[in-house]
Amino acid sequence: MTAFHLLDFSEQGLYDVVANLGSLAARFLFQPVEKNAYVYFSRTVERGKPVSAAAGRVLHDLLRAMSLLGLVAVTFGWSYPPPPPLLLRLYGGALLAAGPAVSLLRAQCAYVLLLAVNGVLECYTFAVMRQEQINGYNRKMVLLSVIFVISTGIFTRLFGGVGFILANCVNMLTRIYVCYRFVAGLPLEPAVSVPPLLGLRPPPAVAAALVTAGLLAAGSESWLYPSSAAAHVAVGALCGAAVVAAAVYSELRLLQAVRERVGDKLKRS
Repeated sequence: MTAFHLLDFSEQGLYDVVANLGSLAARFLFQPVEKNAYVYFSRTVERGKPVSAAAGRVLHDLLRAMSLLGLVAVTFGWSYPPPPPLLLRLYGGALLAAGPAVSLLRAQCAYVLLLAVNGVLECYTFAVMRQEQINGYNRKMVLLSVIFVISTGIFTRLFGGVGFILANCVNMLTRIYVCYRFVAGLPLEPAVSVPPLLGLRPPPAVAAALVTAGLLAAGSESWLYPSSAAAHVAVGALCGAAVVAAAVYSELRLLQAVRERVGDKLKRS
């Protein structure tokens, strides 16, 4: 940022604050899930073997859960950074409640979605890759790093601090693509009834609820927030409750699996 004069010091400070705020989900939620997922896959999956029913189901459930969390972040993060009583003013004062910080945090929400998906895919990929495949993956990472550097220079000069987050999104998308292609090419055991990568596709009811909630929240931001922040928050709460209800209705098996795993962990502790 400094050596190539991509951002001045004030823009760098603003970007740093927003990036730290936006990384809280990755630091406190995604990282523990990824660590536990890698431990599970490395213990239960044989490298070079077809995807088993148990591992496929866990991968499907993790992709579904993490992608839904990321989609919720995008849906509500777009319309709810701006209100002064909410996230940005509480975190950094009036300076962060308007202007470039809002655009930065909105872009960061999209990056959070990509982080959620990439973390789980990479966990499984590294757990099942043979050594020569890992070496090939590392060579691809060198090329992806070059793409990241080039996109950083282009996007940052075009969009300022938001461009740096967009470059991170491009980098994460390319890594997701590499892992997705690898997992999609793995053979499945006959007992696998649902391809694990279908976990990335939200159920129709949840997708409809997310789209409706996003539209209502955006409309509330335009029409209600200028006159009443409380009404804007109330609309967001109702939309959030509708999304949760749709997720519970559509993902009963996933919730049951979560309860079983949490119960087993509590028993062992």
